[in-house]
Amino acid sequence: MRVTIHDIALACGLGKSTVARALSKQPHVSASTRQRVETKAAELGYVPDPSLRVLAQHRWKRPDFHGATLAVLALDNSTKGDTLAEYRADIYEAEGRLGYGITEFSLNRYASLRQLCRVIDARGIRGVLIPPVLDDLPWEKEWTWGKFAHVGCGIGEFRLPIHSVDRNHFTAARLCWRQCLARGYKRIGACVYRQAGPDTNDSLRHAACLYEQSLLPPDHVRLPLYTGALRDDQDFLQWFRAHRPDVIISLNGRALWLLKEEGMRVPEDVGFCIMTSRFTGAESCGTFLPGARAAECAINWLDQLLRVNELGKPEFPDEILIETVWEEGRTLRPLVGAS
Repeated sequence: MRVTIHDIALACGLGKSTVARALSKQPHVSASTRQRVETKAAELGYVPDPSLRVLAQHRWKRPDFHGATLAVLALDNSTKGDTLAEYRADIYEAEGRLGYGITEFSLNRYASLRQLCRVIDARGIRGVLIPPVLDDLPWEKEWTWGKFAHVGCGIGEFRLPIHSVDRNHFTAARLCWRQCLARGYKRIGACVYRQAGPDTNDSLRHAACLYEQSLLPPDHVRLPLYTGALRDDQDFLQWFRAHRPDVIISLNGRALWLLKEEGMRVPEDVGFCIMTSRFTGAESCGTFLPGARAAECAINWLDQLLRVNELGKPEFPDEILIETVWEEGRTLRPLVGAS
């Protein structure tokens, strides 16, 4: 016979509702009661039935229920840009399919992260979606992690201690190298930069480029990677003039703008492709992250955390990597043999 919540309640001398709240980590259950219930459940061999949980949630929804509301942060107070722009449309589209409401909170409208946190909490919102973070904000001092479940939709220069969904930077970089090789380039220059914050995706891009370099044929030149600071334009131009790559694989579109300001014709004088973004417009060749996949994956993950009431910082922040796809543009020469 399957062990039920009723069996656990009898064994503990508690009501079924108390046991149910303890097992689903609901608030207002003391730590000692939760521990007592979880211990007894383990002793009895209790295993929750996910299908029954979904059925119960469906049964007790009000007729006017339109899903919980998620907070989406717009960290648009940065001089580096609004990173939500890349995901905004896809998040709202995914929200409609998954039955959640979305409320966007612009950091520009609040004096601090602390104030923003209080407003979201006062509205009874428990799920927070955070776009890539470009600035070193005082999250640890001002943000009350334990009030919310969090998922990052993309990772910027600063990684937060939360679960996140991002592009697969390793395979994106390798895809760019294979495209350049297929078009006959022999002096491939990788402009991977070093970002300001502890962004561990730096290592994925660097590793991919070094690996591809190790596979180059003997008649290809192995140029040193450009690993300067993200916004040190003069340093990048010095690297370019010293090594004269015939194509550049760049982390973002900044290198393309600098090449054009330098008077270089793209792709006639030098080819260009981008690893991680579409911000350069449709003209640029490069890898493209299907934003709808990232947004839907992030909201699904947030939904899962809310269902089991997993609030706060996870002990082990996980990351889901979404594969990128190639997007053709006008910044590389045609494929060898292509008509």
